[in-house]
Amino acid sequence: MKKRLIALLLACMPVLASCGNGEKSEKMSFTASNNAGVAYDNASYSEESFAYENDEAEQLSDNSSSDSSSAEKKQNASTDLIQREMLVYSCTMNIDVLEFEKSLEQFRTALDQYQGFVELEKYTDGGNSGKWYYEDDEKWNSYVATVRVPSRVYNDFCDSVAKLGDLRNKNASVENMNSEYYDLSTTLEIYEKKEERYLEMLSDITDDSKAIALEDKLTDIQIEIAKLKTRMKKIESDVAYSYVYVTINEVKEYKPAPKEPVKTDTFGQRLKNTISTTWKSFLIFLEELLFFIIRVLPYVVIIGLIVLVIRMIIKGIKKTAKKKKPSLPVTPTEDSTNADEQKK
Repeated sequence: MKKRLIALLLACMPVLASCGNGEKSEKMSFTASNNAGVAYDNASYSEESFAYENDEAEQLSDNSSSDSSSAEKKQNASTDLIQREMLVYSCTMNIDVLEFEKSLEQFRTALDQYQGFVELEKYTDGGNSGKWYYEDDEKWNSYVATVRVPSRVYNDFCDSVAKLGDLRNKNASVENMNSEYYDLSTTLEIYEKKEERYLEMLSDITDDSKAIALEDKLTDIQIEIAKLKTRMKKIESDVAYSYVYVTINEVKEYKPAPKEPVKTDTFGQRLKNTISTTWKSFLIFLEELLFFIIRVLPYVVIIGLIVLVIRMIIKGIKKTAKKKKPSLPVTPTEDSTNADEQKK
């Protein structure tokens, strides 16, 4: 109890001093009051610790102490409530459906019902990416979307989407953002107090150069404050609205092929079928051969004409070369020899 009285006297001394000196400035009075409050809190803490060690906590009936305890309890309760809600939910779901258009419409209806919105979506029919359209092409529709739904209906929405078709896989996760959020909150508080001090200093500065330098530092602080607030708002938004990644794929029902029937026909029937099939194949061969000749014939004619022209040009060149070739002179001995040969 002596420690308690001493602590209370120490806490009251700055207040009494500030009250006795009424001519002091308002700023000094405010500082003294703050110091008194700090001393009072320290006194309350020390006396509670002393009472707890001596099992005399029930004797502490001071009104100020009870008010401080209730305020701390309320603050702790609110802090615990916020911490419990700083959770970001996300879920990835792949669903196969037989009726794609109907299932997609049901998905959008559920999204509107649970007050969600689409953040990103992509649709494809699985067809050929070329510029030609073929009516008999088999297409497989697919829809991929990133949606946000209020966290309070997160589980209900996921259950509703899972009922659209065959749920092939589902991956759900929860991320606790408490540590990051309260680190940002503490850092923001430090920067805001620093901003207040810089604003007070700036109001008292008359030197322009010092004012400009202080404004630059103040701008940097304000930029950091804006970044912190943006990140905190992002976390609050993620906590309020959960992420759901949905993929809806169109599938066809598998039907096994019918079994091949057992052959019960006779030899004559099989021979007749073979001859008929062979004759049909031969006719198809002749048909394809005729079409092939028709397709190739123009090219054959053109190639033949080109070869003919080339041969005629070569013959003309040879004839011209023979006409231009000079004849050799004949000697007398050769003439007599030729004459004798003619006589004989």
